[in-house]
Amino acid sequence: MGWELDDVEKPFVAQLQALGWRHIEGSLDDPSVTGRTGFAEVIQESLLREQLRALNPGPDGLPWLDEARLQETVAAITRLGTHKLMEANEKATALLIRGLTVEGLPGWDGGRGQTIRYIDWDTPANNRFTVINQYRVDCPPGFNSAKQFIVPDLVLLVNGIPLVVAECKSPSIPEPLAEAVDQLRRYSNQRKAAFEVDDNEGNEPLFATNQLLVASSFDEARVGCVGAAFEHYAQWKTVVGPDGAGSELEVAHGLGKSALSEQERLIAGLLTPAHLLDVVQNFMLFMQAGGQTIKTVCRYQQYRAVNRALVRLKTGLTRRQHGEHDQRGGIIWHTQAPVNRSPWCFWCARCARMRSCGASR
Repeated sequence: MGWELDDVEKPFVAQLQALGWRHIEGSLDDPSVTGRTGFAEVIQESLLREQLRALNPGPDGLPWLDEARLQETVAAITRLGTHKLMEANEKATALLIRGLTVEGLPGWDGGRGQTIRYIDWDTPANNRFTVINQYRVDCPPGFNSAKQFIVPDLVLLVNGIPLVVAECKSPSIPEPLAEAVDQLRRYSNQRKAAFEVDDNEGNEPLFATNQLLVASSFDEARVGCVGAAFEHYAQWKTVVGPDGAGSELEVAHGLGKSALSEQERLIAGLLTPAHLLDVVQNFMLFMQAGGQTIKTVCRYQQYRAVNRALVRLKTGLTRRQHGEHDQRGGIIWHTQAPVNRSPWCFWCARCARMRSCGASR
């Protein structure tokens, strides 16, 4: 545990703090330390309510959400009306991205309903980014026969809503990443869903709003989605952000190192607040495979290529401006994705919400 904490978890938290995440040291005895009234809760409701008021001002720029509207908005993201995790995750993800429409005010916008935002996708700095280590969550009745509670190493919350769960393992143990992924699957009760164990053993509500799962042993790190098996977890090999800026040398220099570990690269490239929001909003997809709904996240090269294409479209010279060629186009060379993976064409139309154009088929 000492190596895991000192060599993996603490550097993980320190790097997140440098990127703007607020750190809270978790407690196994007092839920109020982590902004909750009880360990059965998975969100920081008081923080969420505060952020809902701040992100959704009224016509005069002042808070307008009353208790009834706040309760409706919080209930929508915490009581999703389904017992299946993937269905709950799909509903929660849609709410996070599109918001919830509630009753408006007479005389404001013709009395129309107003869409309430859980997250400000356009201005990351308006959100509250919190990382909590040792985030105890009690297993609900029927899921507590094996364990009374679970304690993920790191939970990353945006406006009080858990979006990322990370499990850290010491690099000194055999197959640390496989063990980390197995623990994430236990926490989300996916081993029971896959008929690998007989008993419920986790807390699915914690993962209803989850967008990314991270397994790390510092030198190695992988990222996946809810429901993913170990072979579906992948490296994140770029630190470049949505605007195309960033370099490994700059990140390494900021950390006082000559080169980055896989964990450091994944954090810089994927968990920087602006990067995380971009990936969640624009690069995640629910799709059908083998008669089941699965959730996928883009690979790093897809993310980099799409954002570079967008920058080129926005900044490249037209034929008239250049005098000879239109500089807004180009070629992205790629191969077809493996079976049960989304092909590139799903990610090349970010502005069209990832609709397939069939160009690579």
